[in-house]
Amino acid sequence: MINYYIAKTKPKETIMEHTDNLIKQFQKLKKLYPNINYVDWDMLKIACLYHDLGKMNTKFQLKLMSKLEMKNDLKDDFPDIEEIPHGYLSPAFLPYKELKEKYNIDQIRILYQSIYYHHNRKSLNNSEELQKIIQYDLSKYVKDFKYGKIRKLRKLYKNYVRFVIGNARIPNDDKDEIVYQYIMTKGLLNKIDFAASASINIEEKNTNLYEKTLAYLKKDNHEPNELQEYLIDNQDKSNIIVASTGIGKTEAALFWIGNNKGFFTLPLKVSINAIYDRVVGKIRFLKKKTGLLHSDTSSEYIKRDKENKFDIEYYDKTRQLSLPLTVCTLDQLIDFVFMYEGYELKLATLAYSKLIIDEIQMYNPELVAYLIIALHKIIQLGGKFTIVTATFPPVFEYFMEKLKIDFNKPQPFYKKVNGKVQLRHKIEILEEDINTELIKNNCMDKKVLIIVNTVYKAQEIYDKLKIQLKGKLQYDKINLLHSKFIKKDRTIKEDQIFEMGKLENKDTGIWIATQVVEASLDIDFDVLYTELSDICGLLQRMGRVYRNRELKDGHINVYIYIGNKKRTSGINTSNKSVIDSDIFDLSKKAIKNYNMQELDEEKKMKLVEEVYSVKNLKDKKYFDKILETIKTIQYIKPYEVHKSDISLREIETRVVIPESIFIKNKSFINDNIEVMNNSKEYSEKLIAKNNIKNITLSIQGYEYQWAIKNLFVNTEKVKLDDYNEIPVIRFNYTYEKGLEKPKNVKSFDDEDQII
Repeated sequence: MINYYIAKTKPKETIMEHTDNLIKQFQKLKKLYPNINYVDWDMLKIACLYHDLGKMNTKFQLKLMSKLEMKNDLKDDFPDIEEIPHGYLSPAFLPYKELKEKYNIDQIRILYQSIYYHHNRKSLNNSEELQKIIQYDLSKYVKDFKYGKIRKLRKLYKNYVRFVIGNARIPNDDKDEIVYQYIMTKGLLNKIDFAASASINIEEKNTNLYEKTLAYLKKDNHEPNELQEYLIDNQDKSNIIVASTGIGKTEAALFWIGNNKGFFTLPLKVSINAIYDRVVGKIRFLKKKTGLLHSDTSSEYIKRDKENKFDIEYYDKTRQLSLPLTVCTLDQLIDFVFMYEGYELKLATLAYSKLIIDEIQMYNPELVAYLIIALHKIIQLGGKFTIVTATFPPVFEYFMEKLKIDFNKPQPFYKKVNGKVQLRHKIEILEEDINTELIKNNCMDKKVLIIVNTVYKAQEIYDKLKIQLKGKLQYDKINLLHSKFIKKDRTIKEDQIFEMGKLENKDTGIWIATQVVEASLDIDFDVLYTELSDICGLLQRMGRVYRNRELKDGHINVYIYIGNKKRTSGINTSNKSVIDSDIFDLSKKAIKNYNMQELDEEKKMKLVEEVYSVKNLKDKKYFDKILETIKTIQYIKPYEVHKSDISLREIETRVVIPESIFIKNKSFINDNIEVMNNSKEYSEKLIAKNNIKNITLSIQGYEYQWAIKNLFVNTEKVKLDDYNEIPVIRFNYTYEKGLEKPKNVKSFDDEDQII
């Protein structure tokens, strides 16, 4: 009766070999980051050594030997007992008597629970069966198990359950230090285990991000400016930085991260892609040390590979948060605030990292609340954050101070020319709905940017300008960008707007867009026509015009349509509104005072302080939503929320394929599904899946329900596998306009087609 002590089948690996790999990763982590708060390295090493010993149970070994088609003569003496997850069995191997001599009872609980819960498995209700398997099954193999890194096993401790379930589970009125030590031990055990299982390094060393950023500046004969010097001097602090557009906030943020582990978060995928390309392409920080993390990571990696190949190791390191610098969406990091099973890994990683939050004003009040709670927890464990933004609503600071989050907040940093705050914009306020009257007579030989609040309004403006400028402007000089293009088309359009938006590019034309162009896009147009959304959004939109130029002749280069009796498109009192209607009304009232005026950076920041003051918002829905969400999160008990039930984004979406795209690409779709079903190479499967994703787009959940109700969803679907299928929707789609709602069909509000 031979037990081969198998831990894994792909590749085949024994418990001893797998544990050796964990210890290698443990040592790498300790060498790179020896001073992580709340980590007892000896205790963490013990957790690594013992975490998988429960895998030697008969049922687990029979299962793996069967997968490997190995002959076996192990006998299962308990066929009527369901297989008990190995994590629940492994703590029995811990040398309890020795541990008692070294650790107090709380530390022993931390150790037992870190191992017991290191996988997220169904709760074990029958401890009698657990004890039976320990006493009569595992005990058969203990004497023959030889592993030089742990002492010879003699006796299993079956009564450890008292340390792990019920009132013993951390936290249960435990002191903060115990909770923090548990989060770090459990979280880092998970991180080490995942790295060892994926055969990747747990962390890659950041050797020269600071030097690369400095060299990038010096290449153009620049030295760090006042903002950048400030963040260099305050690398060891958390900060809130308010600074002008175009002053070098990205470089300042990278200086602050320095040669440490860092995460750079932004609200929009297009902005994340742009910053990633800038860090890798211009600043020349190594690609293999820079991660890009959002819901389309695999697509973006494939797109950037010259041979259209897929580097699985690079992808795994990105997903496991193992790279020195990761540019990502906020929701990839801070869902730990819900304290689901396994949340500890992300929080433990952020505890020894530096977190940049860019464009915080673009988040809805719920996400702001989640972020504030997350920052509170990160700071408690030793992590650092810096918020960098052109507009920082004071109401955010109010809630951060309520939670006693410590940070530096210096005076705003303004871009100056000859000692004066740079002037880039002069505005005109139009108390009417956005229309084409001014635009059609003021668009020749210019780079014109039109930003509206909804897809429907963008398409409407596009149609009107196409008619009105026929014969005056080339057909391809008027372009549209919003969220309702298939991924392939949207990528082309994003590249085109980036190209036209380069200061050195002398091409002219018109781009009509939604708020997908608001955040951190380095584009520079000559004139902006925009609907009002809120004051922060307006200032972000203005940042796409005269981005790095001074306004010298006092001409108007920003036209703001604020509506008349009716609010601008997409703004209403429902929860589908582009932004909160109270914020819109306050913004409208404030901006009206600046009609026909030059608006420098100082005035812009005062506008934000006025609109988003606590005094203005304290009795408004926006303020209440942040407060309620913070309270809700604070009342959540650890492990009562399932990860699958968490959504940090309020808007539910559905991936679809427009019918015209489906018909045109039927054989292409079938070829890729065949690869997904039959290829044995994971990378080939992923590339095939991404090929199909590139001809899809997302619509909002209520739009999809409307389409079903009105019979605009085909019965034929694209079936990716047994669990995933993509509906085909019979809405008109063109490369020029994207997806359009069918005309002359009532009961659907076009104004809700935001972004």
